[in-house]
Amino acid sequence: MGRPSSFLDETVFAAVANCLVEQGEVRLQAVTATAGVSTGSIYHRFGSREGLMAAAWLDAVQAFQERFLVALAAGSREAGVAAALATPAFCREDVARALILTTGRRSEMMSDKAPPEMQARLDRLNGQARAGLEAFARDLEVPLERVRLALIGIPLGAVRLYLPDKAVPESVDADIRMAVAPLLAAR
Repeated sequence: MGRPSSFLDETVFAAVANCLVEQGEVRLQAVTATAGVSTGSIYHRFGSREGLMAAAWLDAVQAFQERFLVALAAGSREAGVAAALATPAFCREDVARALILTTGRRSEMMSDKAPPEMQARLDRLNGQARAGLEAFARDLEVPLERVRLALIGIPLGAVRLYLPDKAVPESVDADIRMAVAPLLAAR
């Protein structure tokens, strides 16, 4: 039986987010220094730098998509607005993960060198999100591209006005609601 882990994944993922924001890249030495863990511990847990990056990306994607899809599941226009508002709420409540998603690039975080099982897991997560968006668009009889603009494009653009330099203010929610609600109401 192995000894229990001496660090939390969240601590290391927050260090990844910090490196993305502060340095514009993720160097393993900077992650280990920021997280206070050894390089050996990182390799033992994640297998490689690519494994670490993929794990951080998957963690952030899954945390966001769970929140987003729960809001969207109600299938009403108001549920669509709630799903759009999941983005700024996530950015305020789960800052490290939000920074990974808004400052990291998928091509770097989930590179071709990432473990295949992680790539497959990301494909499943994205497939679930795509299916949720398609079902929502169908149920509301709104074009899918308009739904994508309302639920993804507008909220993401709004939070990127602030992140990574400033916190996303609650006041942005009213602006997102004002922009999104008419898009979901029109046919």
